[in-house]
Amino acid sequence: MRIVLMLLCLCPALAQAGNLYRCIGPAGQVSYQSAACASGQHTDRIIEYVPVPDSMPLSAERPNARATRANSRAATASRQPMAKPQQTQSSRCAQAKAKRVQQLERLGMRRTFDDLSKIDAAVRAVCNGY
Repeated sequence: MRIVLMLLCLCPALAQAGNLYRCIGPAGQVSYQSAACASGQHTDRIIEYVPVPDSMPLSAERPNARATRANSRAATASRQPMAKPQQTQSSRCAQAKAKRVQQLERLGMRRTFDDLSKIDAAVRAVCNGY
C-alpha cells in the first residue's frame, strides 16, 4: 500500500490531480490503483489526491541552519568571554525532551518499541517522570 502511494507521489508523469481507487478482490485482498476496479473486484473507496509540489527534505535543510548557528555562536564567543550558565532541573528536563524529539525525527517511522523505551527512559531519568 505504501509503495503504491509513494510511487504515485514521486512519479512526475502522475503528478496531477486524480483519484486513487481502493479495490477489494473476491478473496478479500486489497489493492490500490489509478483506474477503476476490475469486474471481479468491488470499489471500497475512492481517494482524491493532489500531489504536493517537490520541496527540500527537512534533513537537507538542517545542516545549513546548524552551520549558520555555529558560525554566529563562534562570532559571539570571540567577542566576549562566555560564563557558564547554571542549569536548573527544568532546563535539563527541557533539553532532554528536545533531544528526544530530535531522536524521534531522526528515526522516523523506523522506530521500534525498544527504541522508544530507551529514548523515554532517558527523559524520565532527567525529568523524574514526565
